[in-house]
Amino acid sequence: MKKQLLTLILFSLSLGLIYGQGMVYPAIQGYGGVNEVPFETIKPDPNQHYKFVIEFSNAIEDKKKHSGDLDYAARMYNLHIYAGVPKENIELVFVVFSGSTPIALNNEEYKKRFGVENPNAELLEEFKKNGIRIIVCGQSMMKQRLDPTMIYPGVEMAVSRFTATTDLMNKGYLLFGL
Repeated sequence: MKKQLLTLILFSLSLGLIYGQGMVYPAIQGYGGVNEVPFETIKPDPNQHYKFVIEFSNAIEDKKKHSGDLDYAARMYNLHIYAGVPKENIELVFVVFSGSTPIALNNEEYKKRFGVENPNAELLEEFKKNGIRIIVCGQSMMKQRLDPTMIYPGVEMAVSRFTATTDLMNKGYLLFGL
């Protein structure tokens, strides 16, 4: 009986070590948490250059909370860093359009429209700090009556999401849609 109990305890402890690891944030702090995986057998090549463009169009349901899509994109970046790809080998660009356009608003304009400062501001700063570009669709800006003074500092403005994304794809970026 003692042997079975000891076996059960050791088994439970080993599961706890494997699955009980906390979230880590190797680059983007506080967002896009990554579970530690001590048993992986496949990793991206750290010597390769990774170029991604992620399109965001989902409407933001709760304007008082940061975008779940941005958090997911931060996770994609953090996962590559966690897996050993150096920052200098990752080029990541977000193209924001349609219902996601409010992500790109500066604090003043966001507060006018939704009653709170942009809850994505801290995450946008983390992206800038890590060299991640954010582009907003000019067509969406026009439809939503936005002008450049209303856009968060550092966010780039394109004629459209289509022109921004196709240009990046022609430059070797892989497209991900959320």
